[in-house]
Amino acid sequence: MRKTGLAKLTIGVHTHGRVTRLDAATMTWFVAHRSAAFNWAASVITALGSPGATAAAGLLCGAVLSWQARSVITGVVVIGTIAAAALAETALKAVVVRRLTPVELQLSTDSHSFPSGHVSGTGALLGIIAVCVGVGRSRTDRAWLTGCVVAGVLVVAVARLYLGVHWLTDVIGGAVLAGVFVSLGAAVMPFAPRSGEEGTTPPGVKAQ
Repeated sequence: MRKTGLAKLTIGVHTHGRVTRLDAATMTWFVAHRSAAFNWAASVITALGSPGATAAAGLLCGAVLSWQARSVITGVVVIGTIAAAALAETALKAVVVRRLTPVELQLSTDSHSFPSGHVSGTGALLGIIAVCVGVGRSRTDRAWLTGCVVAGVLVVAVARLYLGVHWLTDVIGGAVLAGVFVSLGAAVMPFAPRSGEEGTTPPGVKAQ
């Protein structure tokens, strides 16, 4: 479902279809509601969600989660999910060739806008961490973790829109892209031992 949604959104953006009709209006609204205080906050948030910060956080969290789970699989899944999302984001930018926003045009001319790397990186990082932490927990705990992921992605997405460096469909595309790779990472996680359960066997495999 997420893959289909991402494909349709990508095609719509590439062909300047109906999915982009709210982009200009959203940009105008955020420009009209800027303030000095929000400028500073948005700049801090966007720095925390930068590709470099996301990569560093992914390496650190992957190492910590692997140590807690006593399994290297967890770290590989965390780092692999974030890296795969970043590679896919770069590939999509090269394929779609979405024009930059007016603000971005003043800062760079060698990049493209769709999808948002900040949003896809943040979503992949927070999403796969939530998956790892949520293994074996109750539905309520997993619901809270999901809520935290959604909130974190929304904060970064709004910051990017507020600063005028992305169109609405860019941040939506970044979020959907992250969801695709988090789902793939989650498909591997049931095979990783849970924290404090060293020696846990994969589902369907008898313990010796």
